[in-house]
Order: sequence, then structure tokens, then C-alpha cells
Amino acid sequence: MSRRTDLLQQLLQSDKFGEDKQNEQKFLAATAELILTDLINVAMNGVEDKGAGSLVINLVNDSTTYMSGHDVEFDLVQAEREEDSEIVDFLRSLIEEIDENDWSKNVLITLISDAGTRTFSLEAGGGQESLRAVTAEFSG
Repeated sequence: MSRRTDLLQQLLQSDKFGEDKQNEQKFLAATAELILTDLINVAMNGVEDKGAGSLVINLVNDSTTYMSGHDVEFDLVQAEREEDSEIVDFLRSLIEEIDENDWSKNVLITLISDAGTRTFSLEAGGGQESLRAVTAEFSG
């Protein structure tokens, strides 16, 4: 996942200016769109194999896993037992996202970074539109 992590981080920051920056951003956006399409496919496969859940991409420790609702509930019990309120809050909000998602057309992808955690409901067939929705969250 490190290549994906690097590209996501590069999308958010650049030290180039002018035409070089525009060209770099176009290249990175096209690459990110391909990666997003791949991630949506991985999430769709997770839904098919394990049921409703979320593809969780952890940019802090460079890991990716698909967590079914059952997996999330299991981890929630563990986090409650360990009294880890930050993880408990994250997992409870993820369960809400899973429960509220329209599984007929959307998959969930959760990004964890130093800046926080965010779950996106992405249209399974709309890579470009979904990319715009995701990047709009980062660019404000």
C-alpha cells in the first residue's frame, strides 16, 4: 500500500508552482482515480465475500483491510473491554455508517490518518464522481 499512500499524500501537498504544479496535479488526479477505482473494486469484493462493512485504509501504519460489520462489532467489544474510548467512538461511528449505507449502489471506504478518521460512501460505479467527492472533503 505504500505507493497508494504516497500518491494520496502527494495529492494533498506539492512544492511545485505554475504549469509544473498543474501538470503534476493532473497526473496525480488521473493516478488517484485509477487507484480509487481499484479500491472500490476491493471494497465491492469485500461486500460480496464478507457482507456489509468498510474497506479500512490506515495511512498511519500503511495497512488496508476489509472489515465486515461482524469484524467491527468484535473489535468494538475488545475496545470496550480495554476502555479505549477513541477506538470505541471510531467503531461505533463506523457501525452507524454501515447501518445507514445504501448497499444497492454504494460501498464504504474509511481513511485513517494523523489528521483523523473519515468514512466515505462511494458509488460503486462512479470512480470519477466519487474521487471528486473525496477530494472535496480534503480541499474544504
